[in-house]
Amino acid sequence: MAAATGHNQQTALERAFASKSYKFGDSAIVARAQQLAQQLHLTAESFANQYDSFALISDWSMDVTAQRLKMVADYLESEQRKENSRPRVGPGGTGGSAIKAVPQAAKPTWEDLPDKLDYPTPSAKRQALDPNAVNPGTASKEGTAIKSNTGRPSTAAAAGTPQAAARQLPGGGMSQGWGTSTPMATRPATSTPSTQPPSAFALRVNQGQVVAVLHEHLPGPATYSQLHQRGANVPIRPLGQPALDAGELLFMMEVLETKVHALDERIMDFAESLTAATRHTASSDIARTQNAAVGMPGCGASACPPTPVPMQNSMLAPGGAPPHTAQAATNSTPGAIHPPVSVTSAPTTAERGEVLGMAEPLQYSVADMSHQPVWVAGRVLAETEGAPLNAESLLLEGCRNASGGARVRLDVSCLPAYRLFPGQSVCAYGLNPTGGKFIAQRLVTHVPPPQLPVTGPDAAAARESGLSLVVAAGPYCLTEELLYSPLEELLSYCTAQPPDVLLLLGPFVDSEHPGVAAGGGIADRTADSVMREEVLRRLAAWRIDHPSATVALMPAVRDLTALPVLPQPSMTAAAQALGPPEKAVALQNPSTVSMGPLVVAACSADVLKALSASEHSRVPPGTAVERLPALASHVLGQRSFYPLYPAAPGTCLDTSHYSQLQLPVMPDVLLMPSDLAPFAKVLQPAAWMAGGPPGMEVASAAPGSVAGTGKSAGGAPAVSAAPVVVINPGRLSRGAAGGTFVHVVVSPGGAPVLQRIRAEVKRV
Repeated sequence: MAAATGHNQQTALERAFASKSYKFGDSAIVARAQQLAQQLHLTAESFANQYDSFALISDWSMDVTAQRLKMVADYLESEQRKENSRPRVGPGGTGGSAIKAVPQAAKPTWEDLPDKLDYPTPSAKRQALDPNAVNPGTASKEGTAIKSNTGRPSTAAAAGTPQAAARQLPGGGMSQGWGTSTPMATRPATSTPSTQPPSAFALRVNQGQVVAVLHEHLPGPATYSQLHQRGANVPIRPLGQPALDAGELLFMMEVLETKVHALDERIMDFAESLTAATRHTASSDIARTQNAAVGMPGCGASACPPTPVPMQNSMLAPGGAPPHTAQAATNSTPGAIHPPVSVTSAPTTAERGEVLGMAEPLQYSVADMSHQPVWVAGRVLAETEGAPLNAESLLLEGCRNASGGARVRLDVSCLPAYRLFPGQSVCAYGLNPTGGKFIAQRLVTHVPPPQLPVTGPDAAAARESGLSLVVAAGPYCLTEELLYSPLEELLSYCTAQPPDVLLLLGPFVDSEHPGVAAGGGIADRTADSVMREEVLRRLAAWRIDHPSATVALMPAVRDLTALPVLPQPSMTAAAQALGPPEKAVALQNPSTVSMGPLVVAACSADVLKALSASEHSRVPPGTAVERLPALASHVLGQRSFYPLYPAAPGTCLDTSHYSQLQLPVMPDVLLMPSDLAPFAKVLQPAAWMAGGPPGMEVASAAPGSVAGTGKSAGGAPAVSAAPVVVINPGRLSRGAAGGTFVHVVVSPGGAPVLQRIRAEVKRV
């Protein structure tokens, strides 16, 4: 009878855990769970509920282990002891026998964890789990530890010691532009209740887990640190536009003419880049086509052959004319009706796969009636503003110079593949028989920027050097309170694996933090004081221990201590508080910089998420395309860090500074922090080659070329595109839990950078 009762209870326990999708490894673990439930006087359902609450907080998997059962049982036993030690109060206020049940979703407290963990705890975590460190109320009232108003001890040592003085900000902890509030050492300590439960971040068990890795066979951070001496100076040199002047920003003060002018400039710049990219192939194509062609359509009635001409022969020049008459076709009156072409077959790309000749999209209007293929330029938009794109509602709007701002329908039914989004600049090659619908036979959506030329021995030596780069994107604090524990853990990692460059992307003081948004998250402190006390002080202390490292800061639109606009000026005052300009670099948002062997392009705006919600694409059946790197290809192909228009809500896009959003050169690494899944991928040109210019070739690392530049040794420009490493480091903090960051290691050597780079996306 007793055996049957135990079997029934065991079956009920298994059913209770299975209802919450938990799995037992073997019968011994089931028996252990039954024993613990009996000791705690809990039913199977109650014990499963308690385990589920603890597992959600601790971010456990669905496998039930003996160690996890013991942790839950120890916590529940301590809660029961606390409950039994409290005085019983009856309904009338006198002592009675009323018993309170243990809350189903109760969280473990700090006092219960340090002596209950059965696995080795790193020293940093043991220090964080120290009750005296976490709960100042349990420490001596006469202690001199420096505390912030959140009740947590600072990273500095006790006030008055040499270590505390050494870890103050340069210049006595005050920097120009960051206020003159009371120094942290003299701020009154505010105690927090000693029963404050731990956060999900403190209970995480996946610290240091590698989420994604690129080129796993190459040396990692630990190996690189052992093999290569640290301390080499890695200068960070901005590329492209001059520094942005904060006094010239016009967001929310732009007039309509400013926006229209910016959109026109984008279309014309894209068209001119296509013309420049195809100009170098025109001469060779002319010689080839003159030998192969006999009487092209559009050459006049006397020269045209009496027999029909295949369509692929009519696609040799922007107007369908032979190269020697292309200029006459492009100089025709805008809006004129071009002579029809006799067609006997559909467009074929098997022989060439590209349109020959130099493309001049600004010679024709999108509304010109044409019965022969022509090049036009414009931008893609939906029929209804704000509506999602689809194949039936695509419009093509030309610029004012070439098309007078005319709009026509864009027919993409002839295209095997495309990726489109609102505001995208395109150059289309095709027909417009009625003047109201442009039938695209080819659509150029990607014209990558030129490669950075490698000139001089110093530049060549820099390309062959090594680099260790750590990149993280905010928020850097937890949502439960304004606790910067993720930033502390990141700096602890950087102490164990010192990088050459630490690149931090905003937001640093997040305007969307729940406590800040509610008005009580920073209590009596200003946003500048939070930035100084929670972020800059920690970074300055780490910089003192690692003087050879370079720290780079880039703001975000959500930063309370920066101007909320894109493009965004740099945080110059914050960088000055950390050290000299060559060791503490302030980057504007976005930026393209030269960093040792790498050309790095970064933007703290969530471009990937915005493009993911707006893109309309067609992929040939059976073609495997990784969507996230393909989304990132729009930044390269459009030569813009934010090619989407209208911008997503909260972007605060300032179109008056369109040029500051341009991508000046082709980067080696493209950093695109996003709320989407973190990744580190190699974006191959083949992923977007269908939307590239005619004559586009993939850059090679042949002996006669400069590695990774796509240029010949003689310096002749080449229409080519090299692979790019695209990285989404994720967010360092995700709500009340920890997030991810990325560690990039480039091994020294003469091989192309792509063959020497390794990237690890890790959990903090």
